[in-house]
Amino acid sequence: MSHDEATKLLASGVDTNVTAALVSIGLNEADNTWALNTCLNYLASESESVTASAITAIGHLARRHGVLDKEPVLSAFENVKEKFPTLEGVIADTLDDIDAFT
Repeated sequence: MSHDEATKLLASGVDTNVTAALVSIGLNEADNTWALNTCLNYLASESESVTASAITAIGHLARRHGVLDKEPVLSAFENVKEKFPTLEGVIADTLDDIDAFT
């Protein structure tokens, strides 16, 4: 989906729309800085599924762009682990992607 479509879905606030937009951002967004900042914002979501999608999208960004500002990501991941311990596996997979591709 396009950047504009993703932005509209994010603005809807509907979890299924937001998760779809985040996955698309991870797989398609050309503006890596905007994409990462958007994903970082959604790591603070109250929705576990939205947070999981933001984590996965960050892994896609690392793979696609080959660069990632790790400091805010690692800090945010620590907060996510406290809030949603069930997402530790998703975080571990994404950290593997970050290590492999950046």
